[in-house]
Amino acid sequence: MKIPDIKSLTSRVETQRVAILSKIKRLKREDPFATDDRAIIVEPGTDASALFSHEKTIVLENQLKRDLTEIEVALTKIKKGTYGLCERCHEAIDVARLEVKPAAIYCMKCENELEKKKR
Repeated sequence: MKIPDIKSLTSRVETQRVAILSKIKRLKREDPFATDDRAIIVEPGTDASALFSHEKTIVLENQLKRDLTEIEVALTKIKKGTYGLCERCHEAIDVARLEVKPAAIYCMKCENELEKKKR
């Protein structure tokens, strides 16, 4: 079994974290309804395309926040020395998987089982 290069994977995870934070900031700036006063969203005459853009922004932002949570978990696991272990079966996650998705918290077997349960 190939041993993971923790320094390289840590660097990639941290780079992903910075990129996601940057994307979230950009989405918030571009959101036509980036205000605490959500009452304007339901005002008569609200531009439908602006409203659609806002809804799309919210969906993207929520996905980025989920990705960010995975990355934060990976960084915590790196600090604790438990990085690369599946959260479900506690077996080592294949290095090839970590290289593709450095923030992976499940091995492929467990990931596939969890996906089947979701459907």
